[in-house]
Amino acid sequence: MRKVLFWQWLLIFLFFLACGGQTFLVNLRYVPQIPPALKVKPTTVAVAPFVDKRNKTNDVGLRRRLDGSLDRFTTGPVGAAEGARKAVERFLRVNGFTVVAIEGWDFEPESLATIDADLVVGGEVIRLWSRADSVAGRTIIVSNVGIVIYLGKPREGKVLEQRVEIDREVTQIVFSSEKVEEILNESLSESIESAFAKLLS
Repeated sequence: MRKVLFWQWLLIFLFFLACGGQTFLVNLRYVPQIPPALKVKPTTVAVAPFVDKRNKTNDVGLRRRLDGSLDRFTTGPVGAAEGARKAVERFLRVNGFTVVAIEGWDFEPESLATIDADLVVGGEVIRLWSRADSVAGRTIIVSNVGIVIYLGKPREGKVLEQRVEIDREVTQIVFSSEKVEEILNESLSESIESAFAKLLS
């Protein structure tokens, strides 16, 4: 009986502990880091919806406060896959490409024949997470970003694939949710630049 009561009180305690945190919205976007020198001339690119391979499609991070309560970081209704797709579209436009949206692409060479574009881009979000732990006098922020970019060439009937993963750790004296968003976007942007530097070289 005492064991049952213990677990009940523990669950109640954890519930109220979690409720003490806040939820922060993260706006995923492309922020130029070291723009690559692309060898492919700007042309028309069809961009397909991205696929989120993670379990939680909207959550992108947690922060544990000194009192043990948790803050949650989320992309909100947009979703991580849509945020990543828009970041890629922004990258392509910045580099002079004309971007058109398509409803879907299965990343297979056989389906390229039905797409009217010079190049086709799709992708997968493998990792997109940030953890912030507040300890005495500082907050340690660790971000993990991993994406796969698929580049289809309809005229050649082939698909190229490039996977990039970037991990970062930053220590902040004063915590800010904006810093978490900034680190995630820097890592996402660097991943995009690195992938296309290899795919379009």
